[in-house]
Amino acid sequence: MQATVEPIYNDVRYLSAAQLDQLDLTMGQIIEILEAAFWVKAEGKVMMPPKIFFHRGGPRFYSSMVSASPALGYAGCKWQSGDPENSARGLPYIQGLYILTEDTTGQMRAIMDAEWITGRRTAAASGLVVKYQARAEAQTLGILGCGLQGRRHLEAVNAVRPDIAHCLCYDIQPDRQEKFIDEMSGEFGFRVESGASAEVVARAADVLVTGGPIESDRKPVIQPDWIKPGALVVTIDYDSYVTDGAIQAMDLVLTDDEGQIADARLNEGKFPGVNRIDATVADLVTSGKGRRASKDERILAFNLGIALEDLATAIEIFGRAEAKDVGTLLPLRNATRD
Repeated sequence: MQATVEPIYNDVRYLSAAQLDQLDLTMGQIIEILEAAFWVKAEGKVMMPPKIFFHRGGPRFYSSMVSASPALGYAGCKWQSGDPENSARGLPYIQGLYILTEDTTGQMRAIMDAEWITGRRTAAASGLVVKYQARAEAQTLGILGCGLQGRRHLEAVNAVRPDIAHCLCYDIQPDRQEKFIDEMSGEFGFRVESGASAEVVARAADVLVTGGPIESDRKPVIQPDWIKPGALVVTIDYDSYVTDGAIQAMDLVLTDDEGQIADARLNEGKFPGVNRIDATVADLVTSGKGRRASKDERILAFNLGIALEDLATAIEIFGRAEAKDVGTLLPLRNATRD
């Protein structure tokens, strides 16, 4: 007679943003984690269906991002909302939770603040592209959008290119732009200055990051001649602010996931002007495909933010939290069997 196996239920570890801060996970370490994760992706060891993303009417959006990797030992799901009007409510633009699941058993192992993860891994992914694609002579970082991502991108660029020490910024809300300058001047070694317009910032930038809200109705403004020879443009707002003409004028066009662009074009009507992708970030990291070939090439990277980046970051977070016993343990089952 076969023995009855008593199930072993693990508690679920909940990690708030404040508890995540206790883990001392640096931006430079997250960049290294993502670089290793893109190797796993290039080897075909990641399952990652397209994200679910929709505006529910008005500026607010909801999204769900899932991925699994037996090679990494885990699967995960992020559920979040985003609303540019949240600033008037005293709330973050992005809010959400991340659920980490053990792949072997399918058990939930952790729930954690997703804004913390999203804020850092998004900038870290840009930092990874800057590491490979910013020209050696780059001096000025341009920031369009002076919110959380603007701040994180100073940290990420400094982690890979500490020699880039000048930041020119612009935001459509002047008070937010001034606050950014006041708070970030001197941070990470940057001299932060105000740009009079998006055009002024774009024309001066050796590395340009566009980080405005992701709009349901696209409002592109960045023209081809705004981007100077040798510049690297990283968009984290889909294609909301780069005109089709500017996209098509670039010498190289990259993305973190080509399938996600195709899905967003089909289901959301985004990326109408993207008629080619020259390489992915995984190609860039693992084979060198799509790397800068000359100092004058203009390069555009669509960093959409992919579920693998969340998963890889969450795995590291969970390991550190277990080792340091940080977080609140939530029993998945009662002490007695149900």
